[in-house]
Amino acid sequence: MVGYNSRNLDGIQPSYICNSCLLIFRDPVQLIDCGHRMCQSCANEQSGNLITCAECDEKTIREKLLIDRGFRNDMQTLPIVCSLCSWTGILNIYQNHLDQNHQNPTCDSCGQKFNSVNDLDRHIQYDCEKTTVDCPLKQIGCQEMVLRLHLAEHYISDQHQRVLVNFVRQMDSILSTNMNNNSLINSNQRTHFDVNELEKISKTTNILLDNTKTLADELERLSIERNRIHNTLQSFIQESSILKKSIEEQNSSIDGIKFNEQISEQDLLSVEQKLNNMNLDPYDGTYLWKITNVQEKIG
Repeated sequence: MVGYNSRNLDGIQPSYICNSCLLIFRDPVQLIDCGHRMCQSCANEQSGNLITCAECDEKTIREKLLIDRGFRNDMQTLPIVCSLCSWTGILNIYQNHLDQNHQNPTCDSCGQKFNSVNDLDRHIQYDCEKTTVDCPLKQIGCQEMVLRLHLAEHYISDQHQRVLVNFVRQMDSILSTNMNNNSLINSNQRTHFDVNELEKISKTTNILLDNTKTLADELERLSIERNRIHNTLQSFIQESSILKKSIEEQNSSIDGIKFNEQISEQDLLSVEQKLNNMNLDPYDGTYLWKITNVQEKIG
């Protein structure tokens, strides 16, 4: 399960959007250690006892998640436009509308059917390979939107690599400027600046690590696929060699049969010639036949 999807997401205040699923909060919980919020269902998606904040990457133990009832009550009057039809209303009655009018929704991207809109939204947010998604590095300049199926290919594209290079150069420039200006900034200001920059770097680094893991997984898959194709090709070559040898043997056998047929045809012609030479004719109940070259045969 994920947050609530809506056609007017862009018009909803960012404070009501979960940074994990990028939808409207569903049963929001607050992470005590950092103060940020996320959907309770998004927290449940994470395994283990440590919950990582999608906004700042700080980790909070699961026991320190606080159900934020006050914040949830504030959200109930949010204006909603149904993600699947033209219905409009408020968040408080949105789930009832979905349950009554969209019981077996279908994914527009891949055609798969689901038992509820909640399952459909989760499928779109995390699983559907034919859904168009933003590049994970959108916040640092990569505005490309691609099919989730093609994300790994996008990560090695020229555009994506240029964004990475530009980001590294920017970070290098910022850190260099910070070091040069240390003498002009008092201790408290410098600490605040450093913390903010380190948070940005940490968040982006985690995104880059996710990209790297995806690339590593893709390379491993390609390596396995390459080995499979290589083995298949070797098997094909071996079978082709056996087949070629078998064809050559069959051709040799066919040549022998043709040669025997030619000899048989010659023998048959010889017999026919002998029969023709006999010219057997009946005369008064007796067969007479012509003998050629009598003198040669007598001599």
